[in-house]
Amino acid sequence: MDIASLGTLPQLDALMQDFERYDITQHALELATYGFTVVPPEKLRIEDGFVDRLRNAIISTAERRHGIEIGDYTTANVEENVVGKKAWRLLFEDQAFVDAALNPVALSLIRFLLGQSAVLSANLWIIKPPNKRKLALHSDAAGITLGAGQIAHVVNASWLCTDYVDADDGPTVLVPGSFRFGRGTLPHESDPLDTPFPVVPLQGKAGSCAIWHGGTWHGSIPRSRDGLRITLVQNWMRSYMKQVHQWDDAPADLLERHPELNHILGLDSYFPYGEDPNPDGKFILRSIDPYA
Repeated sequence: MDIASLGTLPQLDALMQDFERYDITQHALELATYGFTVVPPEKLRIEDGFVDRLRNAIISTAERRHGIEIGDYTTANVEENVVGKKAWRLLFEDQAFVDAALNPVALSLIRFLLGQSAVLSANLWIIKPPNKRKLALHSDAAGITLGAGQIAHVVNASWLCTDYVDADDGPTVLVPGSFRFGRGTLPHESDPLDTPFPVVPLQGKAGSCAIWHGGTWHGSIPRSRDGLRITLVQNWMRSYMKQVHQWDDAPADLLERHPELNHILGLDSYFPYGEDPNPDGKFILRSIDPYA
């Protein structure tokens, strides 16, 4: 029986059909159960050379914003406290960032958690050299009150621009199933190297996209490998939330080339409304259908 073909839940049906088309049902199941998944490049249907283009866009933007030369990322060693700044709002810097935001395979999984109306709240780079610093386990759903329900309000979609092989890469680490706690970490739970919960290091080859429920606890551990770990992080939210970035200055020619940006950047949002508020059916549908 093909339930998705019956048309009973159109918003969800479309996602289920996408999962079949892109062969990512396993990844959707991992999101629903473990709270995270890593989609390999061969399933993301990215063009040859895309990850190189994306990594080069991050490096060139960082060099331009900071007035530095990074050069070969496999041997470079930069000051983390320098490249950790001016790292946000990359979308309009390079077409590669737009292409990453519009990837249909990643979007189908993001919308599985946030609904068809999911909006891109922010994007930024992480450029990580060898270091001894760890990032405490935390939830990206900060500010969402306890008791707000088990649905996702936030999603992290991170494009791995270098290989995440093992612990020497200083990878992101996650606590499987922790999104069900519906809260952030307490002080005695937050050390990624000494927490009472099972911690899983993120692994994937360059060009993969790691996606996780915003309530899934995650952090990172020190990096001992030479060279740089480079990641493009996208923060997505449900449409009723206040985005990190406003995208009102999106270039007109970019929106003309990619009409879907109007939707995923929240430029077609009902709020803030003008003199004559008149919500359409899709806006009202979001209050009764979590996949809308």
